[in-house]
Amino acid sequence: MPTDEEVHRIHARYLEEVVEELGLCPFARRSREQGRVHRPLFRVDAASPTARDVAEGVATCARTHADAEIILVTFIDEEGRYDEPTAFDVFVTAVREAYEALNAPLYFMVPFHPRLDETIDASRPLTKDTLVPLIRRTPDPVIQCVNGAVLEHARAQAQQAAFRKLLEAHGDDPVLRSMLERSVQTDSELSADIARANFAACGDGAGRDELERRIQALIEARRGTP
Repeated sequence: MPTDEEVHRIHARYLEEVVEELGLCPFARRSREQGRVHRPLFRVDAASPTARDVAEGVATCARTHADAEIILVTFIDEEGRYDEPTAFDVFVTAVREAYEALNAPLYFMVPFHPRLDETIDASRPLTKDTLVPLIRRTPDPVIQCVNGAVLEHARAQAQQAAFRKLLEAHGDDPVLRSMLERSVQTDSELSADIARANFAACGDGAGRDELERRIQALIEARRGTP
């Protein structure tokens, strides 16, 4: 069984070498550098942890670290309980439901898994949406929990940037400018914006090759730990 330190070291490399250096998340580097990323570890056996255990672990982490922005719940699964991405996805859904029953800060949860590429239909062209599972391949199963307030702030910033671009493009029309300034702005679709940027950077060619190289190197490094 790998030590906690060994698991942390490899997953820290994923965060820095893949997510940050390839520019896959606009706020990951800032959150890490400010000490607002936390990684509780769970060792998996035939009976534990339960979805309730994990939900309470996230809630405890969120309450203990009031300024937490990203909680990366990492599973050391030497039993192979979550070898299949579909099995892990079912478990993450149960964790979400258990967490919603707690009086805890709002966090949004998505699964990361070493074999998420198997969920993609290889016979169809890669798109910005089907690239997402390729990006979310981590050395061990992980539940990424993002603070709801952080997402709302990021959405607001993206919305303001889009609004400024509209004003720059059409600000010389006084009628249109007045309409824009009085309009109620809709959601910026931050996740769609990120997906488009990631696909442009890593969807094909050298960018895709580099993404594959870095992720495979980390997965192989994890397999080589004691």
